[in-house]
Amino acid sequence: MQSSSARRPDRLRSLTEHADRIHRDGMATIHEDLEAAHFDLTDAERLASRRQFLTRAGTAALTVGAVSLSLGTLASSAWAQGNMGTTMTTAAAGAGCAAGPVSMTASDEQLVVFAESVERAAVAAYGLARQNPVLDAAASESARIFATHHTDHAEALRCLVAGSEQAPNQALVDALAPQITEARTEGALIEILRQIEAGAAATYLFAIGTFETAAVAGAASTILPVEAQHEVVWSQYLGLPIASYVPAFQTTDGAVAPA
Repeated sequence: MQSSSARRPDRLRSLTEHADRIHRDGMATIHEDLEAAHFDLTDAERLASRRQFLTRAGTAALTVGAVSLSLGTLASSAWAQGNMGTTMTTAAAGAGCAAGPVSMTASDEQLVVFAESVERAAVAAYGLARQNPVLDAAASESARIFATHHTDHAEALRCLVAGSEQAPNQALVDALAPQITEARTEGALIEILRQIEAGAAATYLFAIGTFETAAVAGAASTILPVEAQHEVVWSQYLGLPIASYVPAFQTTDGAVAPA
């Protein structure tokens, strides 16, 4: 790991801007993509869009950086409790959501709600990180931007299901908060943020293989590359060897998964 004096704030800003563009591009079309995935499939153009959307969901893992996948060990107990049934439900979009109702299985809905709570926990973690004085101005600004991405992702997930905003996943907050507040060097703090992003990206890769609903899998495929890019940004700022965050094969090891 490189020393703090060797880190380049200008390089971090450039990497963060790139991640922000990826995020904005995905969020700009997510509602149209969701509409194409679950509305009238008799129209040839919509059917073609749906096929393209599903292809994106299936190949997202090939386009992301790597995921070191260590967050999952913190979160097995954080999984929402209850039976993972397959009964179909129709969830109305929340207030301020452009997408219409989404029909999904009960197990998909449970996983979406859980993913939203994980996103809210990431926002809380970044907020705590910015309060730690070891974080320099450039890293603090990147943390602020990445937190807004997680907020947008949480809102996109909320729009898939009925109900109010989920609270941050308490098990994750409880596990991460002491590590963040007690970090004594910038490198140690950024490593925690890197692991949060690694685990989040792995979770979405796991979810894409689990979701039974095209629209929901597509939403996950839009979010996954952004969170993986966050992990790449922090890894590069820390000066980690590229092999440590760009593996030969993406896996779901360490994903935040059912207990």
